[in-house]
Amino acid sequence: MAPMKRARPADDGEGDDSDGSEVVAVETSQSNIRQDTRKKARLSYEVSSAETSEESSDDEEIIEEQESSFRTQQQNSGYSGNTPADNGILESVSCSNFMCHNYLEVPLGPLINFIIGHNGSGKSAILTAITICLGGKATATNRGQSLKSFIKEGTDSAVLSVKIKNKGDSAYQQEVYGDSIVVERHFSRSGTSNFKLKSATGRLISTRKADLEEICDYFALQIDNPMNVLTQDMARQFLSNSTPQEKYKFFMKGTQLEHLDGDYLQIEQSIDRIDQDLAKSLSDVGSYEDEARKAKRTLEMSEKHDTLRDKIRSFGWQMAWAQVEEVEQNLANTDDGLVRIAEDIADAERKKDACAEDFETADLSFRDATRQVQELQESLVPHDMQKDQAKQENEKAKKEALDLQAEQRKIKDAMKSTKDRIQRAESDIVEEHRRLEEINGGSNARRLVELDEKRSQAADARNRMDEHENGLPHLEDERRRASGDLEKSKAPILVKREEVRKCEERLEKLIRDKGKQEGAYHASLPQLLRAIREDGGFQQKPVGPIGYHVRLKKPSWSSILEKSFGAMLNTFIVTSKSDQTRLSQLMGRFQCQLPIVIGNNGRVDTTDHEPDPQFETVLKVLEIDEDLVRRQLIINHAIEQTILIDNRSDAVNIMNGARLPNVKQGFTHNKGGSGIRYSYGWGGGLQQGHVPAWNGQPRMKTDVEFQVK
Repeated sequence: MAPMKRARPADDGEGDDSDGSEVVAVETSQSNIRQDTRKKARLSYEVSSAETSEESSDDEEIIEEQESSFRTQQQNSGYSGNTPADNGILESVSCSNFMCHNYLEVPLGPLINFIIGHNGSGKSAILTAITICLGGKATATNRGQSLKSFIKEGTDSAVLSVKIKNKGDSAYQQEVYGDSIVVERHFSRSGTSNFKLKSATGRLISTRKADLEEICDYFALQIDNPMNVLTQDMARQFLSNSTPQEKYKFFMKGTQLEHLDGDYLQIEQSIDRIDQDLAKSLSDVGSYEDEARKAKRTLEMSEKHDTLRDKIRSFGWQMAWAQVEEVEQNLANTDDGLVRIAEDIADAERKKDACAEDFETADLSFRDATRQVQELQESLVPHDMQKDQAKQENEKAKKEALDLQAEQRKIKDAMKSTKDRIQRAESDIVEEHRRLEEINGGSNARRLVELDEKRSQAADARNRMDEHENGLPHLEDERRRASGDLEKSKAPILVKREEVRKCEERLEKLIRDKGKQEGAYHASLPQLLRAIREDGGFQQKPVGPIGYHVRLKKPSWSSILEKSFGAMLNTFIVTSKSDQTRLSQLMGRFQCQLPIVIGNNGRVDTTDHEPDPQFETVLKVLEIDEDLVRRQLIINHAIEQTILIDNRSDAVNIMNGARLPNVKQGFTHNKGGSGIRYSYGWGGGLQQGHVPAWNGQPRMKTDVEFQVK
């Protein structure tokens, strides 16, 4: 019930206050909470104890009558509980190429709506879409630093749409918009962003953000009020870190009770001042009435003396002309004074001009001196930075020299073992050549012996020529078989030589590319990481970039996974909003702006959500040394439910079959380092997309030392 205020009874002209005070109801549209505190007396005159008791009884009767009247009004008006409003309700939300959604349209009911789904299915994306579409900032969602971070990977733009109900008597410009107001927001990776306000028929009404803010104010859609839009991070931080006092203040502000309480207090103070002024005025009424009666008697006496009034009128005219004469004399004196003042002003102006010229000259000199000082100070800054950078690079070079010496020793050992293997292979080759030569030599000698025998036999007995001619094809077959054996013995040697050549090329490539992971990131990243390690103001040290904490066990998937993860491998992870702000300031200092996300501690158990063990997943081929990194990759890229299939035909057969449980998408190899992505759509159908090859340097670690060995 509305709070009750005590009012003064109407004055009957005699100042009689014997009737006491009455109670009237003061209704408010801001709250229906009855306040029983800070109730002060509104009358300054005394009231007897009997009148006070009667007054309290009257108050209770009036309160009961008002409660009964309010209930009767509710019954007569057909009040039936919680009914939907005619306007200001979100009817639907749709998004295209937004976060993890290709296209999503969510119709909303008129009262309470519940949205459920697995982790990473895009539930929070709906609330984020409402916030951004209705004019909210990207940073207010705690999901990204800019609108570009909300665009789905592989697309260049995104579109959000919110439909607002606009019916009833209190609709907003219903003759223009109709029964619904459609708010659209378009933004792209190039940084462009615009709003479109459309009518229920789809006609474009406005593109001004000011019109959208006016609509939100009209329907009280307070996007920045946590009582209206409460993000996960804000709720988590509020529930885990705030005290009961802060929670109560949060409740008072969110429900505007604090503002309402201030208004009530101000009204009470104003009423107190009015009551005090009224009490003082009532005490002065008697004296004012006496003065009025005296003035009335004086007027009656003055009316009886017409001659006196005529004299007074004549004296008044004389006094007026005397004042005119005096004023004219004063005016003449003033004119003379103005002339002298004008001359003084002219002299002062001349002096002012001279001083102004001197001041301008001095000011120019001062500005030149100030600019020179600033230029000198600015010229010193790069030298100081170069000095610090040179010092850091010297320390880094020393450390790298030690590391390179250790790596050189390892490489020498590896090269020595490789040379030993090469020498053994060459010995095998020489031995194989010798064996082949022995084979060839023995075959020729045997054929010569046989040939001599045949010649001697031919010379001895011509009659046996037919038998020798019949044996000639057999000898020819043996010759061909010997030649075939020779060719077969050459093939293993060529294969061994090719394997040795490929091993040497791979070894040189691994040695050349070793230790170049930093080249894939921003040039100022080492300075930024050093500043993060030395900064003690973080609640928890940021983790990143993500690529530093991920090792790829199978390098053959490097190009596809690098392209699939995209900017996620450059991202830093923090655990609070304050750490996000602090890290962003550090990035600005080194001009190294990288994405920042807010994550949660704790390991995600994916045991019951992984596919059949026969399939190799992205999670299995990655070695992750931070739980925060593992959690973000699971939430944003579903690495535990993304399978990897080497053969393309096997991938087509597997993905085109019955839908695999706990599988969201799959990758397979294509030509030129590119890949093919298979995923299940909303209707259960299989979708196929091309994954371009990654042309940059790899950002994920690989087991280079193992490959070199």
